[in-house]
Amino acid sequence: MQPIRVLYLCTGNSCRSQIAEAIMNHRHADRFQAFSAGSQPDLSRYPETKGVHPMALETLSTAGINTEGLHSKSWDQFISGQQAVDFVFTLCDSANREMSEVCPVFPGQPISAHWGVPDPAMATGSREEIRRVFENSMQIISVRIQLFASLPLTTLEKFSLQTALNNIGHATELD
Repeated sequence: MQPIRVLYLCTGNSCRSQIAEAIMNHRHADRFQAFSAGSQPDLSRYPETKGVHPMALETLSTAGINTEGLHSKSWDQFISGQQAVDFVFTLCDSANREMSEVCPVFPGQPISAHWGVPDPAMATGSREEIRRVFENSMQIISVRIQLFASLPLTTLEKFSLQTALNNIGHATELD
């Protein structure tokens, strides 16, 4: 059986979408294959870590999640059809609407939902305060991925599935 292919998007592809890709591939590789991309990835921003925020990598590693191979990439390869996906989740926070305004149409019409998470790269304060912001973002993303992975994807009708995915976008903890 082919894995369900999931794409996580945010503008820079340096934090939230990278965290989501790593968590999904770490915890649910038996059923899913996750990717991340951005509308404006900037490899020069964190060149030593291939465009991925160092605190995102540290937070994932501390949680025991493999970060090997993570790197910022453009959504162009997914728009062109080189990489078909079944689901697309945007992770830009609701206050930052640039993704929803410019999000392209992906080939194959994957089911999509907005799962806004505040950008941890914008955190200020001490190293410890910034680390907590990254951990909080990772927790929110982790909860949403767990809820998504627990859905009976093969038996839900498209409308019910879309409603469930939209609802997951508001979850911050497991009940």
